[in-house]
Amino acid sequence: MTYIALIQNIALLVALTFVHSLLLRRVRQPALGVALFSGALFGGVTLVGMVTPFTLGPGLIFDGRSIILAAAGLFGGPWAALVAAGMAAAYRISLGGLGMPMGVAVIAGSAAIGVGWRLLRRSRPYACQPVGLYLFGLLVHLWMIGCTILLPQAAAQAIRSDIGLPILLIYPVATLLVCQLFLEMERHMEAERALVESEASFRRMFEEHDAVFLLIEPSSGIIVDANDSAVRYYGYKRDELRGMPISLINPLPPDEARQLRTLASQGLQKHFELAHRLKDGTERIVAVYSSPVEVGGQTLLFSIIHDITEQKQAEQELVVARHAAESSNRAKSEFLANMSHEIRTPLNGLMGMAQLLRFTPLNKEQIEYLDNLELSSKILLDLLNDILDLSKVEAGKLELEQTFVPLREMLRETVITYRALAQQKQLELRLDLADNLPELCTGDPLRLKQILLNLLGNAVKFTGQGHITLKASLINDPDQQPLIRIEVQDTGIGMSPEQLTRIFTPFTQADGSTTRKYGGSGLGLTICQRLTALMGGSLRVASEPGRGSCFTLELPYYPAAFIPQGAPAC
Repeated sequence: MTYIALIQNIALLVALTFVHSLLLRRVRQPALGVALFSGALFGGVTLVGMVTPFTLGPGLIFDGRSIILAAAGLFGGPWAALVAAGMAAAYRISLGGLGMPMGVAVIAGSAAIGVGWRLLRRSRPYACQPVGLYLFGLLVHLWMIGCTILLPQAAAQAIRSDIGLPILLIYPVATLLVCQLFLEMERHMEAERALVESEASFRRMFEEHDAVFLLIEPSSGIIVDANDSAVRYYGYKRDELRGMPISLINPLPPDEARQLRTLASQGLQKHFELAHRLKDGTERIVAVYSSPVEVGGQTLLFSIIHDITEQKQAEQELVVARHAAESSNRAKSEFLANMSHEIRTPLNGLMGMAQLLRFTPLNKEQIEYLDNLELSSKILLDLLNDILDLSKVEAGKLELEQTFVPLREMLRETVITYRALAQQKQLELRLDLADNLPELCTGDPLRLKQILLNLLGNAVKFTGQGHITLKASLINDPDQQPLIRIEVQDTGIGMSPEQLTRIFTPFTQADGSTTRKYGGSGLGLTICQRLTALMGGSLRVASEPGRGSCFTLELPYYPAAFIPQGAPAC
């Protein structure tokens, strides 16, 4: 009977504690007000338990006040515990009897232990784990048993022997259950508070943001809400926008618009570019970023709208300008190619007549004039050839030949071509051919030799003293296409990092001044780079001022026994 009576009293208190938690969740007051109200609720539940106690003897009553007051200190705080303990102590004093001093001590001690455990909880999270809460309940009720020293010895002995064990078995477990109930309430209140704050934050952001925001019901396409920026942008009042079908703004066919809303609501597509119609009939191009959000338990599309009309117009203008520039560039290339042909024809005739003059009697002065005429004609012809080659490349009319290339012989001939000029400048011209370099390969011999002559000619031109080395080898990586690597190294004037950035720009030289020491059209390296790209290779340069330069040409290698269809290189 003792166990049953104690359990009935505790069950009543647990039920009242649940009612207490429901009431407390609906209180919206300042912190102190909530604490006092919570204390009053705790005290009320305690009094109900004390009204229906388990009576052991005259003046000796037992109930669940220790559980409730300990929970008041742990979850309500000092003020709640003080109010609840005060109400309980006042009532117990009014009852009087033999157990009044013990009852008041239990009330005060339970509330104090609850407040102390609350402080422990802040630094020791395990204090509110199930094991920690059970120990908390055990501590409170050990205090209760200890308070029996305030009773006469015979009464204290009777309590310890009759209900001491039931109290230590039942009350700590009941304390654990009540505390778990309050912990769950705390979690729910925290989640509700976070939800309220999140919705309030979203509402503030929605209302005050400069971007245009719309909330749209995905299935019907009805505008649920719009912010002030949307009101200003579309020209409608907010009451007009709310409840308006999005079809009045978005002129897409209904089926297509519904499909886009479905994609957005399922998270399959978030970005759209559409035409939106304003209230005055103006159509603007907008970028819409739309994602599903939960608002008030309803799934809506949160759409952010940016006007990109000017951006789209600028893009269209750029496209038109680019096409015009490309057309102009092609026309320029065709014009230069045609003019080069037209000029080269009479120039070849002029050079032929100059050569015929060599067979006529001339005095020393006339021979000097003829030498100058032939030199100037050759310079002009080289310039025209460079312009013609560059024009063909830019116009896409240069076709590469695919035939056998006597690679090692071509490299020797290139060095022989410039050996006399190098000797005049007292330069050492070296040739370094690797053993693995093949005698033959497949490619365009004319264009390859054009690149080699240009690179070696530049090295001789820009080197005042020292040496020039032409190196060649086969790079045979089993995981990649084999490459022919040709390097032209010199000890010439070199180039700065800034000069390297424009070395392959047409009509540009490292020294761009009109009084530059070295001549040339500035087209040679540009043509070399374009030809290399057509062959599927690469041309790069490394250089330092005063320490020379190294141009590295790499071309795909194809054996001479194999001429692939469309193969662009060696």
